[in-house]
Amino acid sequence: MRIIFICEFATSFMKSPKFIFRLSPFAVLAMSGLACAQSAPTQLPEVVVTGSALEKRLEEAPASISVLTRADLERRPVQELAEVLGSVPGVTLTRSGNGVPGVQIRGLGSAYSLVLVDGRRVNSSSAVFRGNDYDLGWVPAEEVERIEVVRGPMSSLYGSDAIGGVVNIITRKVGAQWRGSARLDAIQQQNRLAGDSRIASFSVSGPLIAKQLGVKLSGGADKREADDVALNPAADNGLRQSGLPGLKNRYISGQLAWHPSELHQVTLDLDTSHRDHAGFELERDALSLRHQGRYEFGRSELRFYSDNTKNLTGTVTGQVNPNKSKVKVLDGKFTMPLDLWEQNLTLGAELRHEELWDPTNLAGAPGSPARLNPATAVRQRAVFFEDEITVLPGLTLTLGDRYDDHENFGGHHSPRVYGVWHPAKGWTVRGGWARAFRAPTLLINSPDWGSPSCGSATVGCYITGSRDLKPETSTSKELGAAFDGGSWQLGLTVYDTQLKNMLDITNRTSNKTLAPSYANFIGFLPDGRPMFRYQNIASVSSRGAELSSRFKVSSALDIRANYSYTDAKNTSGVSALSLTYRSKHVANLGADWQASPALGLSLSTRFNGKQYISVPANGQNLQQAPAYSVVDAGASWTVSTSLLVRMGLLNLANKTVDRENSNEFNEDGRRLYLSATVRF
Repeated sequence: MRIIFICEFATSFMKSPKFIFRLSPFAVLAMSGLACAQSAPTQLPEVVVTGSALEKRLEEAPASISVLTRADLERRPVQELAEVLGSVPGVTLTRSGNGVPGVQIRGLGSAYSLVLVDGRRVNSSSAVFRGNDYDLGWVPAEEVERIEVVRGPMSSLYGSDAIGGVVNIITRKVGAQWRGSARLDAIQQQNRLAGDSRIASFSVSGPLIAKQLGVKLSGGADKREADDVALNPAADNGLRQSGLPGLKNRYISGQLAWHPSELHQVTLDLDTSHRDHAGFELERDALSLRHQGRYEFGRSELRFYSDNTKNLTGTVTGQVNPNKSKVKVLDGKFTMPLDLWEQNLTLGAELRHEELWDPTNLAGAPGSPARLNPATAVRQRAVFFEDEITVLPGLTLTLGDRYDDHENFGGHHSPRVYGVWHPAKGWTVRGGWARAFRAPTLLINSPDWGSPSCGSATVGCYITGSRDLKPETSTSKELGAAFDGGSWQLGLTVYDTQLKNMLDITNRTSNKTLAPSYANFIGFLPDGRPMFRYQNIASVSSRGAELSSRFKVSSALDIRANYSYTDAKNTSGVSALSLTYRSKHVANLGADWQASPALGLSLSTRFNGKQYISVPANGQNLQQAPAYSVVDAGASWTVSTSLLVRMGLLNLANKTVDRENSNEFNEDGRRLYLSATVRF
């Protein structure tokens, strides 16, 4: 009955002349052969590469890791990869500031989640200090092989920014045979005041010289139209909050893969991207050169990569203040097996240089003497080791530490201890302890940097960086158990993270009378605006539990579910205060049914519990958003070996969240998607 309802609704929805007119030609063609359809359920890959220095089978990995496979990404059109990460245990999404969704791992904001692309660090925070919703979108979804999400700190391997966890986007490799694909997606909103989306991407790769030289080229573009100004209800004063902004992205990347012998591989990657988020435009050019070698006595990896990001518009609404940042990294590691206790020892090192050119925001506060050099830079060196020891059959212990020598903050250790135990067939018990750190960015560590804030570039307030800031540090513990019964799996993990010296600028106001009472108040500008500097907040606590399960009812029907409890609080004051945009209770339920060899159906539900959207420092007048659920239904039809067509309804029950004040966010209502993929 549910499938019949979906088809009948979609049919009536498509009869609208406006709907037909707005669809691209490919979508009309796709509808002509589609009756309601999702790819067959795919098992999680056996090997992951993010949680340790060596690739591991998922059940052996010394970390809590979730994997989103290529099939998971194909269940719905993906414009922002953050959208699909919301189905991972321990991950919650936020739309504070009403932009695209940001990713929070175990209650810690997106700034505490390190984003990697094939193991390479991606970070635009120096160019875009007001939060960073760009880094998950540099790679088109069609080119992603899988996404590995490590929940918990990984600074022992990756250094700064990995306090909350790591998101590693693994792209498709150059194969032994030529392959190619082209994909077109359309998302049509039922509410004509909401913005529609279009996505187009392509990929082609194959050998130039058999077993020696291969090439890969991929690219794409997507666009989401901005919501109409009348989408949200008017407040008592007659004003309306803006809806979701317009987005325009385009990207192209290429790779050369050279195998001089069976034991060695050299890859060269070039990427260029342009992202426009509501008029704030970033361009990114990246280069990576990597060598991987295997020897009788071990294996090695050496890599150089650079990342250049240009902010074409700046960070202040209504102004054009371009800046640009550059990051250059040289890193390497060597792994050797040792006979004693069946050890695998990895030694590594990293050199990183970051620089920022910003003639507007690095010029000092308005009214101060002009700064002659509108640039700043920092160098960082690191060495690390990881030793995996087989203590007993079925019991492994991983010991690791990383020593970072930061130009501005000196030396810092990030030790880690983690154990994995298989007490009986099907059982896995894992747990560990780790310390991690996050250094202040180039911007907020510079007293010459400053920017307008408090909602206005002329009558608001002004914020600045500070040399007195301390790095953030965290101590985390986790313990989990999982059982794999073949046709069903069940797992539970509990964790506790204590964060010290949290970098913060929430204490600010445009009220000239109230401003001097703030601890981080530093004076007034010549035009009377109050000034505040970044400060350290003593402590933040995040505790929680993650429950996940999967049940293969039959060879054709797969059911998955997870639940996350997150209690994240600012514990630095007399009374603990809940952090904003963090639902205590989040749950996901999904089912995939391969109805026939050609037809697959899927249904998924995401529940978001109540969350605070405003928590004043005095603990008074808290604002809380209600709980809600979103149901998505989809289908896929394999028309032939070269054509795959998908269709579905997102937010089937049309449960919307409308923005009534500046602290709230929008949740898109019911919308239809159509997708066609041609493979050759």
